[in-house]
Amino acid sequence: MILGRPLLISAVLALTVSLYSGSAIADDAEDFIRSAGVKAFTSLSKDLTEEKRADRFREILLETFDLRVIARFTLGRYWRSASIKQRDDYLELFEDYIVKAYLHRFGDLSGHTFEIKRSQEINARDRLVLSEIKAREIKPPIRVKSKPPIRINWRVRLRDSTYRVIDVVVEGVSMSVTQRDEFAAVIRRSGGKIDGLLSAMRLKAGNN
Repeated sequence: MILGRPLLISAVLALTVSLYSGSAIADDAEDFIRSAGVKAFTSLSKDLTEEKRADRFREILLETFDLRVIARFTLGRYWRSASIKQRDDYLELFEDYIVKAYLHRFGDLSGHTFEIKRSQEINARDRLVLSEIKAREIKPPIRVKSKPPIRINWRVRLRDSTYRVIDVVVEGVSMSVTQRDEFAAVIRRSGGKIDGLLSAMRLKAGNN
């Protein structure tokens, strides 16, 4: 059956809009991570004091990550059994804990390059943006074996026309899954009590 001209035009337009939207979403996701990376590389200078670096890191974290989504995921099945106060305390502690635990992992980013490779669709809301961090090359006469680039993939979620990171996968290892396993282990050692995790988080964040 041959499509009539109006129907054919409508079908072509619908396909064009669909392809354009998918491409625009991919570009937006990549631009979002690229912008966040540039800010991190220009903000987290080794010349800053530890306090200033922590403040800058927290600012980038709040602008870039959906901490509530990540916090709920990392608490896993214990979120459902937690009281309202325990949830509130946990969410408040989680931000301080992440800043304290992950600031040193980013270290001094000066002399490194951040490159977006591509992105891929996970589902209707989420995309995975693939990136690499490469160490600065040292020119002759100093001969240093170059380090392979570090592969960091960012799972981003679109909500209310804004992207936020909900997981970071470093060399194939999900940071959210790793954190969830660590938290679950602490709770088990505390006899299954969430308060044991909260105490450990206060200690780690220096809020005890």
